[in-house]
Amino acid sequence: MRLIGAIALVALVPAMALAGPSIVGSMQGWDPADPNYDLSINANGVYTLTKTLVAGSYEYKAVDGDDWGWDFPGANQTFTLAADDDVTWYVNLGATVGTKEGDEFVFHSMNPPIVAGDFQSELGGSDWDQTDTSTTVMTDGDGDDVWEFSAVVAPAGDYQGKVVLNNNWDQDTQMGGGNVTFTSDGVNPVTWTYDMSNNTTTVSTEVVTQQDVTVTFTVCLPDTVTTTGDVCVIGGHPAIGDWTTGVNMTQPCPAISPGLWTVDVLFPAGSNPFVEYKYKKDDCATWENTGNHSFSIDDSAPMQVLPVDGWEFITPECPDCSSPVENSTWGAIKGIYR
Repeated sequence: MRLIGAIALVALVPAMALAGPSIVGSMQGWDPADPNYDLSINANGVYTLTKTLVAGSYEYKAVDGDDWGWDFPGANQTFTLAADDDVTWYVNLGATVGTKEGDEFVFHSMNPPIVAGDFQSELGGSDWDQTDTSTTVMTDGDGDDVWEFSAVVAPAGDYQGKVVLNNNWDQDTQMGGGNVTFTSDGVNPVTWTYDMSNNTTTVSTEVVTQQDVTVTFTVCLPDTVTTTGDVCVIGGHPAIGDWTTGVNMTQPCPAISPGLWTVDVLFPAGSNPFVEYKYKKDDCATWENTGNHSFSIDDSAPMQVLPVDGWEFITPECPDCSSPVENSTWGAIKGIYR
């Protein structure tokens, strides 16, 4: 639905806007007409661009067109790379593409969105700290451009906050609408979501599972990836170790599919349904060198089988554990009597 909406908007864009949009900054000479920094709209309705940059400090803005006057936000945005790295920019061009109305937003992958508010101190941070890069950082494990953060806020009470981009207050995601308020019971997780495609923030305080659910995790290590020992799954939930101790997996059919590893994990009733996780190999010593996987627990049934994950998001290429087809005459004869 987002893609259809995005196409409808593009059809209404004036000729000038069609020349862009793009990222301009110190890494490319502040040239708004540089085609190498043009943004592309993705299936979620968000404009993105990924570039590999050398170590150093950078400034940038987003520009909707090939000249100045359509740039945002007001202040240059900054980031520093300690080493050469890929940087991705995410851009929302607002409700009316091609018209600057103050509802345009941009952030970069070096500083994902965070939630700042009067509850950060309850989680080990500092209240209203827009520079917090660990306590309340949002994630987008499934790549749908809906960023999420969840935590139990205690003690029970009324709180407020808002989503912050680029770890500064240069962009108001509430667009002058104040802060987002919520009430926590001090027991159940509070879940924040930020939809970059339409700049919408939601807060839910009653998202917990209603029954025990056993979840099957399966990962495929391609032929190019070897392991010196067992593989495990680990993530931000007590059932999978709270990012501390992984749950060992087993090979269901090593003779047929040696790269395939699986495990069943029980998530008890009352769990936060949003789960982020990764895999580790070499006897649970080596992490995947990519972003987190994620899923939502479906508590409409006591069992949930996740799709096969690829190690580091490499497309799974492991065969399943079905018995190989026997093409010989003897195999055909045996098949008759099975």
